[in-house]
Amino acid sequence: MLVRIHRGAREIGGSCVEVQASGRRLVLDVGLPLSLGPDEEAVLPPVAGLVDGDPSLVGVVLSHAHPDHYGLIGRVGDDVPIFAGSATARILREAAFFTCSGADLRLAGYLEDRRPLRIDPFTVTPYLVDHSAFDTYSLLVEAGGRRLFYTGDIRVHGRKSATVERLLALPPKDVHVLLMEGTQLGRSPTEQPALSERDVEEKARRFFP
Repeated sequence: MLVRIHRGAREIGGSCVEVQASGRRLVLDVGLPLSLGPDEEAVLPPVAGLVDGDPSLVGVVLSHAHPDHYGLIGRVGDDVPIFAGSATARILREAAFFTCSGADLRLAGYLEDRRPLRIDPFTVTPYLVDHSAFDTYSLLVEAGGRRLFYTGDIRVHGRKSATVERLLALPPKDVHVLLMEGTQLGRSPTEQPALSERDVEEKARRFFP
């Protein structure tokens, strides 16, 4: 298995990872870079097949419904199979009525918590995790005897923190490569810790009697 990080290694957002095995390729996320200026046009990463129909590209897997992870999916060719959670697809479809950030995804398969999905020659096992986007997954990708775990966006201070606690208690075994989102890496320990969603709700309740 070969892995190439097109975006997201030196920036927050714009995530896009290409995985190759047995002459086939799979893309994890096609995010919109957050660093774009208001007059800059977003372009797809240089992945063969995203536009020109290269048959070696077997699909694009979207981890969740935040633009920095799915935002360029509308530029992907119609013949490229797309995989995402069913709730993610419904959210983006409904959002398209209100904002240009929505999308009507043509899903070739659905992500479900800990249910392996075969995208030959890859096996992708989604792990439901806590994040501010509903229906968010980390992804275990297996091919050629190798195992890659892509966390995507993950947190432990929301309503689904138990999903992350479960992942920590029962992680996938024998992982060869871990690709982890690092938005908060480098945060000073002297800074005020992030509030949980319940903390925010309680502060709002007291502020708005």
